[in-house]
Amino acid sequence: MRFADPEYAFILAAVLAALGIYEFISAKKRSAYVIFPKTSFFSGQPGAVRNYLRKALKVLQYAALILLITAIARPQEGKILDHSTDEGIDIVIALDTSTSMKAVDFKPLNRMDAAKQVIEEFVKNRPNDRVGLVIFAGLAFTQSPLTTDKDSLAKFIKNIEIGDTGLDGTALGSAIMTSVNRLKNSKAKSKVIILVTDGNNNMGEIDPLTAAKIAKKFDMKVYTVGVGNPEGGLYEIDDPFFGKREVRHTSDGINEDALKEISKITSGEYFRAQNRQSFEYVMKKIDSLEKNEIKKLNFTVYNELYKRFAFAAFIILLLVLILENTWLRKLP
Repeated sequence: MRFADPEYAFILAAVLAALGIYEFISAKKRSAYVIFPKTSFFSGQPGAVRNYLRKALKVLQYAALILLITAIARPQEGKILDHSTDEGIDIVIALDTSTSMKAVDFKPLNRMDAAKQVIEEFVKNRPNDRVGLVIFAGLAFTQSPLTTDKDSLAKFIKNIEIGDTGLDGTALGSAIMTSVNRLKNSKAKSKVIILVTDGNNNMGEIDPLTAAKIAKKFDMKVYTVGVGNPEGGLYEIDDPFFGKREVRHTSDGINEDALKEISKITSGEYFRAQNRQSFEYVMKKIDSLEKNEIKKLNFTVYNELYKRFAFAAFIILLLVLILENTWLRKLP
């Protein structure tokens, strides 16, 4: 607690000192006495009780005075509040949903399920940023616009399925351009696209390098993540003779040179995620590269308490007034 007008607290101290001196001088004047016969018999009678209470009234009057002066000094109770500010980063994650994401080289998960889990964890760790979601295969579209509602975004991520776009293939250029359209009107300090794919561009009307140059014009970085084992992906198949078994497709569909060039054009980086652990590392690396600057401001909000003290003083003075004019009234 503090006093907004502390000078009145000094007045309180002065008044209390003056009252103490006054009471001391008054007691000196009343020190002369005459000896009467013993009156202990009457000490418990109603009249004696009233005399004690009349003395207590003076204490109450002093207490009311103290409360009034305290109210005038404006006591305040402070509450410290934190206000975080940051310049913000807008991020769009473009996730490949082509059928090749069914590969189970991220055991026990396939590439898609592993990607969804890692991306969801990445999103949770960016509470102060807006994040959007684009999915693509043979074409691309926005699954979620930029948002700070991470719970809703997590639901969007969980609901992604292979084949959601309705057209298989890998349209990297379309994925980048759809992401650019989500970010081009952003006022954020930094604009980032994270392109997650396990294939080479083979669909769409936009060349990925052309799309990267357009992203560069809008001052956007593109981080590219190649998903999958370079030795090829494992796929579960139903063999009519041997039942369900795993087959490795040795041809690696990722064009790493193209992904590296996309990142280079936009001042981003290319990463290879060969398993779940390396995928998690890649997303943590991107997270560390794109940190926003958060500034914390502490300020105190004060609530006025003078009304409480003034009300208490009013109640005490009212009680004193009632008692002085009723039960404790002095007769002439």
